[in-house]
Formats: sequence, structure tokens, C-alpha cells
Amino acid sequence: MLKAAAVLIAVFAAGNAAHAAAPALKPFTATYEVSYRGMHAGALIFRLERDATSARYTYETHANPGLLARLVVSPAAVERSVFEVDAGGVRPLEWRLDDGKSGELADGALHFDWSRGAVTGRIRGKDVRLPTQPNVQDRLSIQMAVTTALLRGQEPGALSLIDDHQIKRYTYTRKGEAKIESRLGPVDTLIYESTREGSSRLSRFWLAPRFDYAAVRAEQIRKGKVETVMELVRWERTGD
Repeated sequence: MLKAAAVLIAVFAAGNAAHAAAPALKPFTATYEVSYRGMHAGALIFRLERDATSARYTYETHANPGLLARLVVSPAAVERSVFEVDAGGVRPLEWRLDDGKSGELADGALHFDWSRGAVTGRIRGKDVRLPTQPNVQDRLSIQMAVTTALLRGQEPGALSLIDDHQIKRYTYTRKGEAKIESRLGPVDTLIYESTREGSSRLSRFWLAPRFDYAAVRAEQIRKGKVETVMELVRWERTGD
């Protein structure tokens, strides 16, 4: 469920230097209800925090699985990304996934060494060593790269994502605008789709400027059928 969330809420990046230098991200907490193939799977809580001393951000996802989902997802599961934001956008520094269970078969950790141009770590019990490249993101920082770009009035185009032991390239395409009935009432949204060449999966997002471009609804579609749906049920600003 954490992996689905990381893929489901991504979108944008590019640049106006004057705009780019200004702080864009503000801490928040967002709660989503998740369903899989029509069955309630529980909730995911996303929390963004900023360290005023280092100016670094921490973005975390916590799972609150439903009764059936607890068979595969632990309520102790947590995914975390530490990153910084500069004129070029979001730059990840560390990423970690703990599935809340014993062993490391579903765990992961990455360290981004931008000065040496290398990403190192361990995912699912195997070592990882990949080169850095412009706008490469981890599974959580990509969400904030999208948000940052949108807040700066930029379009994203393509973003690179480290998923398991590979760098994958996703293209984000704007599909229009819509006012939808959400769990928080009627909301104006921008609709985007994310695709990857060679993949049978497509992700669709309804992003709300009212909530700093958080998705009020997100769908993951496989072979034309909707599999996973996330609906925003709570969003609150938590500080500066």
C-alpha cells in the first residue's frame, strides 16, 4: 500500500529562477482512504515537516491498514524521505522504507551523494548503486517535486524515479480541469496522468490548488481497469 501511494500522487518540474528561489513548500498533514479493487484497504497518512535550522524537509507516510489489509501491511510500516529545495527544485538526500515486520525483504534505504554523483543503498536485501541525474527522485520526494513545480507555476514533463534497483522515467500529461465532489466538498482540480513507456499501468490525479496541489483523488489503472483509489479525507496546515 505504501508503494501504491508513492506512485499514485506524483506530477511536475521546470523553471523560473526568481520564482524558484522562493520557498514554496509548507508543512501539512494529509489523510487518504484507500481502496483496492473496490475493497476498503485502510488509510495512509502523509506528513511534511521542515527543520528551520537545516532548511531540510522530511516527508513521511504511515499506514493504517484495514482489517483485511493487515494481513499484508503492518500498522508499524513507515516510509520517509529527507530532501532539500533549491532553485533547481527538490533534491533528495535520504530515503528509507521499513515495512514494520522482521527481516529486510521488503525494506529499503538510499543515500544520495550529489557531490560524487552516486546513489547507494540496499533495497529488498540487494545492494543498490546508481548514478545521480537531474531531477532524479525517490518514491516520496517525487511527490514534493511535483508540488514544488506546480506552486512555482511550472510544468513537469518527465521525472526520473528510483524504484527498487532501477531508474524509471515517467511522463506527466495535463488532461484538463474539473470541479469534483470530494470527501471535503466540491473542489476545483487539475487532472494529470502519469505514464511510463512499456508499462501497462497509468496513474490519474485530481490535484487541488486549494490544498497546495495535493491530490483529492488518485487512481492507479492497470490494463484499462481501476485497481487502487485514494481519496483525500483530511488536509491541514501544520506550520510554516
